[in-house]
Amino acid sequence: GCISQIAATATINPQPFVPGTPVVTGPINVCPYLGTLDEITYTATASGATSYNWVLPPNVVTVSSTSNSITVRFLSGFGAQANKQIRVSSVSVCGSSAQTIYYLVAQAPGTPGVITGNINVCELIGTANTATYKINKVTAATSYVWSAQPGTTSVSHPEGPGINDTIIVVTFAAGFTSSPITVSAVNGCGTNGSVRSIFIPRSAPSTPGLISGPTNACANVLPGGTAATYTIAAISGATSYNWVVTPGSAIVTHPGGSGVNDTTITVLFQSGFVSGNITVSATSGCGTGGVRSLSVSRLNPATPSVLDVIQLQSCPNRVYSYTLASVPANSTSLQWVVPAGQGAVITNQTATSITVSYPSNAVNGVVTVQSINNCGSSVLRSTPVKLPACPPEDFTKAGGTTKDKAAFQSVIQSGDPLTVQVYPNPTVSNFNLKVLTAGKEKIQVRLLDIEGRQFKVITVLPYQTVSIGSELKAGTYVVEITQGKNKTSQKLLKF
Repeated sequence: GCISQIAATATINPQPFVPGTPVVTGPINVCPYLGTLDEITYTATASGATSYNWVLPPNVVTVSSTSNSITVRFLSGFGAQANKQIRVSSVSVCGSSAQTIYYLVAQAPGTPGVITGNINVCELIGTANTATYKINKVTAATSYVWSAQPGTTSVSHPEGPGINDTIIVVTFAAGFTSSPITVSAVNGCGTNGSVRSIFIPRSAPSTPGLISGPTNACANVLPGGTAATYTIAAISGATSYNWVVTPGSAIVTHPGGSGVNDTTITVLFQSGFVSGNITVSATSGCGTGGVRSLSVSRLNPATPSVLDVIQLQSCPNRVYSYTLASVPANSTSLQWVVPAGQGAVITNQTATSITVSYPSNAVNGVVTVQSINNCGSSVLRSTPVKLPACPPEDFTKAGGTTKDKAAFQSVIQSGDPLTVQVYPNPTVSNFNLKVLTAGKEKIQVRLLDIEGRQFKVITVLPYQTVSIGSELKAGTYVVEITQGKNKTSQKLLKF
């Protein structure tokens, strides 16, 4: 009944039992159903209710109902009208509840989210291999519209054409060019105006970087040469490389094979090779990129520089060094020749110099040096060797009556460490100079004018006669002789 019973014998504060306000369930966004034959059910639930009163907005047609539900269809005009409310109240024998207003909408789908998938399709173009592209489901969408370049792509929909069409699989034909893949979401209210896209480029591989390897082929020319190695860094997306060495000029091998790892070649140049180019480009399904080139030639060794000659030791064990300013360009070795037939011996050799020991007897000859590589030899560089015999080790020993022995004994007896003989003095042409000394050090001779300006500096050996002054004009000059800590000078007169 409509009265609450507290006990069988008494009734206190009798109240009518009115049903509760209903709770409604059913689709809110009805865009997918506008103008279709789809039947949509809404259900009401309330405590104590025995039935429900439904009030529907325009363009909603009742198909059927039960004690607590109603099934309807939405006409196409529903989307444009302002009133989109379903109102319902619960009913019992004791009365009706307050109305519940259930708000409906006719909402177009949103813009799809980011498309995920492979944008580097070069290796797929012209093959049966495919790429997959995906989006997440879009609220209120009942289907999706996908597009790809017409005529050069084939698109399949593994989840069918409806609400689950969020994945496509694409095959790219050989004629494919750069273009986007797009998708938009659709429902009964139409298609959202915003389209999501992913751009698929068709770009040939980039030009390879610098080719690393020798530009002078001499060490790599047959028959005596060894193979040269030329290398580039791998190019992103490349499936193969196109190496070209000037045709007919070389034997080329590919250690990495002919595909994606072909970034290194080895080259042996034929004996007749003079110059040429090594080129390389990268290829993928998108085409062939720019060409990188390296010029290679035979470079004969350069002529050695002028030799710098230094006396390291004097008589009786005379030692000289012969030094180049630098290693000659393009050379792989140096070939030195000394007057070995007269007793000269190379005692030490470095990359740019030799040390030579000479005997105490007179030596007349030439020291030469030549730079070498596998292409040939340079022009000779030479310097003359003209050494007088060393004076006797000990002039005090018996035997011998030469003027030098007598002069030497005179030097020792006088205690004068240096004696200089200059003749003729005065002269009209040149002076002959000889230094008499008991010392073993090098002797430096300086030729000066009367005001101390230096004309010439030479190094002489003890008892070596040298000619000086032929180039001087008439006048007064000074010759200065230094050996170790000892020094002497003499005035010269030329008419």
